[in-house]
Amino acid sequence: MNMQRMKRAAILFLLSAFIGSTFIFSGSQMVDRIVAVVNEEVITLTDVRIAEAFGLYAEEIGEEAEDPRSLILQKLIDQKVVIQLSGEEVLIDAERLDENLMRITQRLGADEVERRLTHFGLDWENLKDFLREKMAYQTIISERFSRANPVSLKEIEEYYQRSYVPVQKEKGVEPMPMMEILDEIESGIKQEKIKAQIQDWIMNLRDKSDIQVIKGGLKSPE
Repeated sequence: MNMQRMKRAAILFLLSAFIGSTFIFSGSQMVDRIVAVVNEEVITLTDVRIAEAFGLYAEEIGEEAEDPRSLILQKLIDQKVVIQLSGEEVLIDAERLDENLMRITQRLGADEVERRLTHFGLDWENLKDFLREKMAYQTIISERFSRANPVSLKEIEEYYQRSYVPVQKEKGVEPMPMMEILDEIESGIKQEKIKAQIQDWIMNLRDKSDIQVIKGGLKSPE
């Protein structure tokens, strides 16, 4: 066994001693626990709860999700494998970061953001760290999959009959002629292709990663 593998094994052994257990979060009385380890990088229950409290993935998972914490955890795992294994260094523009922070403030209200920061023992810079990782992930995805995806006429015809027409009829609306909505259909097909490519790429990165998700770890100790 080489030195790198020995170091990796030692770290995982030490982490395993804490997996599933709880510990006091530094600087507060909040009880925390490890919920996942991604290539030796830890995700805690508090990480998930912070992302949930500030709605960092509200758009992605939707408001009606039955188990939002599980979905948030999967998003955090995806972020880590992409940032760790993509080999790309991303610098986040301070102005863009502040814009994202402002959107959270506008949605929740400044007083509520302050209350939640206090609850988790955070300050604004700590919250920026969470946003910075999410934005780095989004930047990598956007740059990698922004290339054009050609769409054939056959694909447009199939999409029109398979997706567009049934949806319109279900709404009780007369479907528009295909030639009048070519751009809309083409855009929808491209988005589907990009989404599938992203999912395949992330699954490939996950297959190359050492990911441990702790069963029952998302159950809040509070």
